[in-house]
Amino acid sequence: MQDLDRAPCVFAVGDFNTGKSTLLNALLRQEVLPCSREEGRALPTFITRVTDSHDRFAALHRKDGGLTPRTHDEFLHVRKADEHSAQYKALAAGCVRSPFNNLVLVDTAGMSSDTCESVEIAGLANQEDALLLVVTDIEYWAAKHTMDFIAYHQEQFGDSILVVANKADHLNAGEIERIEHKAVSRMEEYGIHPAPRFLTLSARLELYRREPRNEYRCRTKPRVRELCDAGFDALRLALYEFEAACCRRAPRPGIDAVLQMPLASSFIAVQEGALHEV
Repeated sequence: MQDLDRAPCVFAVGDFNTGKSTLLNALLRQEVLPCSREEGRALPTFITRVTDSHDRFAALHRKDGGLTPRTHDEFLHVRKADEHSAQYKALAAGCVRSPFNNLVLVDTAGMSSDTCESVEIAGLANQEDALLLVVTDIEYWAAKHTMDFIAYHQEQFGDSILVVANKADHLNAGEIERIEHKAVSRMEEYGIHPAPRFLTLSARLELYRREPRNEYRCRTKPRVRELCDAGFDALRLALYEFEAACCRRAPRPGIDAVLQMPLASSFIAVQEGALHEV
């Protein structure tokens, strides 16, 4: 049986404005997280499935470690406003309709923002229950600091790293296929062995996938749409497989418990350390 403190976590990490929050919203099939092009230090946010009759939201106080319930509007405001980082150190969301039974999705601060440079998260408690989702912009995915980040964490995370090249809808089909074809060799040339799995997709296209008449999806060329949809399907399947490999048929943690998990607590501590160093 799985203990409540051992739920598997997927950490979405990457540069500011690569679409991490949009990607998680697309995975959840609902707009839980705010999406903005304005740079800021977002609090780490842990999203789990709950069996309540409605979605639940809460903020973890920095001073006493207490958890305060919030409405969704209040949750969004805290997530978007930088001044709240002095009062809170993490957020939690419990989603009734999450497609993942036990998986905890974690949204993190942008690595390249002024207030949060690349955060090393190797060595977390219960790290074997963690999957690292490195979210990049497909046009800049091979930037040196991104490759350095992958190389640093690849030794400890091994197969539990996925590289997601988002915003593939900004390119034509030939460019997408060319990047897909060269990605593994590009990482291996950089010294990353074995290279993690590389997926190209569009979180924005996925958000509208259930709307066949959506104007943006209709304007996207069919082959590009097909490649992006296939990439997102592969990502979703990979997360289901990771969840199944880690899950031991235990009750899922509620939002009160999820922030108390050793894996969550150690990640929050790492984020706190990065904040104090700025």
